[in-house]
Amino acid sequence: MNDLYEADFFQWTQETSDCLRRGEFTKIDVPALVEEAEDLGKRQKSALQSRLAVLIGHLLKWDRRPARRSDSWQATIKLQRSRIERLLSQSPSLRPFLSETLPQAYSDAVLLAIKDTGLDEKTFQKTCPYTLEEILSTKEC
Repeated sequence: MNDLYEADFFQWTQETSDCLRRGEFTKIDVPALVEEAEDLGKRQKSALQSRLAVLIGHLLKWDRRPARRSDSWQATIKLQRSRIERLLSQSPSLRPFLSETLPQAYSDAVLLAIKDTGLDEKTFQKTCPYTLEEILSTKEC
């Protein structure tokens, strides 16, 4: 199974799943399985941080460019809030990660807002002007 992990990842997943179902634990490539389990957690954290950055970026655009507000921006804000809440309901242990990742998500959000608006970086505060409650609020923008 060790060689299969490197040669054909999909096939490795199928055979590993089959071994787990049959209780054939000695046939499992444990180090590879551990690595994949850890990666799944990292992907969940990354997805949360990415969605948070997109959401904050749109909130920044919404606040800094009121004349250009659009249904599309509002829809993106609602969609990201919904997807973040779904991710948190599926993995509640990620909730504390929101506070931890907020500074990096905000930094990414500023870059997204600059790219989309052409505004100068100095337009934006150094730290996130929103609380997590405000960011995730289901109220209208």
